[in-house]
Amino acid sequence: MVFEATVTAIISDLMYHQASGAEGGIAITRSNRYLGTSDRYRHPALNKAMPQLLDNLARPVMAFIEQDLGEDNPFGGQRRTTIHPGKRLLSRMQDHGITLDDFGLQPFIETIVLKRAKENYWDEGDVVEYEDTPSTREYRRQMVAINEWLSRADLEFDNGVLLRDRSVDTQDRHLRRIFTRGSFECGGRLFGGFWQNLPKQERKDGIFINGEDVAVLDFGQMNPRILYGLANVPLPQGDLYDIPGLENCRDGIKKVMNSVFFADKPLQRFPKETRRLFPTSIKFDQVTSGIEAKHPALAPFFFSGIGHRAMFIESQVMVDLLLDLMDRGIVALPIHDAVVVPRPQVEETVDRMLSSFLSHTGVEGVVSEEGT
Repeated sequence: MVFEATVTAIISDLMYHQASGAEGGIAITRSNRYLGTSDRYRHPALNKAMPQLLDNLARPVMAFIEQDLGEDNPFGGQRRTTIHPGKRLLSRMQDHGITLDDFGLQPFIETIVLKRAKENYWDEGDVVEYEDTPSTREYRRQMVAINEWLSRADLEFDNGVLLRDRSVDTQDRHLRRIFTRGSFECGGRLFGGFWQNLPKQERKDGIFINGEDVAVLDFGQMNPRILYGLANVPLPQGDLYDIPGLENCRDGIKKVMNSVFFADKPLQRFPKETRRLFPTSIKFDQVTSGIEAKHPALAPFFFSGIGHRAMFIESQVMVDLLLDLMDRGIVALPIHDAVVVPRPQVEETVDRMLSSFLSHTGVEGVVSEEGT
């Protein structure tokens, strides 16, 4: 059974990669240290027998795969092995007319993912094991319900709107909820689904739900509004990102505010790629001073890492919203703090978004349609 599962996984992933038009090969590990262990996240195919199977499938007499073996990097780390479809596999795919419609997702995938705290900007934070609790079991039950609902949804995509030569797999609908910093009270956003990585215009023009055009509805000023709820202080009037003296720098203000709330220690300079969003005469401390003057109630949250907690509350808002819409028969595709819904259901969805936000934060939310 394990042998069959391993071969099936290798061949299926390669065919899917080829059918989707993805560039490059598939990176895969041959590390005995990794393959010799098991955890809740790993497919049974990732086992110590895999390297030998790869070698056998790559032999000229088989020619089902081609592999570019990894090697140690003299500057640190290791380049992983990359595999590509071999000539015999490509020939079989052509003979049988294999397309993306021929593939599905096995149901074993863990939907509740916990990552450790990142050590630096480039650290992606490895997944970590955890003991199930009533909370994690409930989170998993919710994700199973959402994924089953989405698996039955009437979703179509017009590949004619794509600006690059590729295909969109509308069967790619499986979502995972990823928690961060080794805590189930940090992060929790939903990741996955073909719609999440699409450019905004392609998403809006290409997706059809129940044969209907779609709208993308976005929570506005979500992070600072959540923090006002945590501070138990009334919201100021107007746009929370409108800082006196920096009225033309809204995008930059938004990024800097997020940075000061997510950072664990004071920042001395503009966060990455934000300097260009302000006039050259403006210094970083002027921006943070302006934010503090506009939001004195949030000053205690600066450089405290509270943003990770706020993101967890955001994710709770979104999960409850999806379950609520599901009960009402409305298909919604989540994009972190936004949803894609059929245009006829926009008004009802906005009402439910505002209701979910208020119930989790204690403050009023704002919702707008992307592109309007």
